[in-house]
Amino acid sequence: MERLYIYPDNLKSAPTLWLWRLKDMAIGGLLAVFGVAMLAQFGTLLFAAAAALYLFLTVCFDDACILDFLRKAGVYFIGKPQIYRWGTLGVKVHEKAKKKQKK
Repeated sequence: MERLYIYPDNLKSAPTLWLWRLKDMAIGGLLAVFGVAMLAQFGTLLFAAAAALYLFLTVCFDDACILDFLRKAGVYFIGKPQIYRWGTLGVKVHEKAKKKQKK
């Protein structure tokens, strides 16, 4: 009896189910269950809306999702501000030029 094994194209990629990574599907599912429970008990849609928003932001196409982009943009613009040193090299060159002119 010959067995057939099916492997994904990229073995290092995250496991997915439909359009979501399994981790995101589990988190979204737990948020959805909690949202339904909160809706039934207290009549609030806050957690159901959070689940819908999270699942929308984590839809993956070609191993990229909107939430990953937002995280990277937040780290780039807010988490690790860029350091620019304007004129550091130019000041030293300018001082050397002044010294040469004085001689």
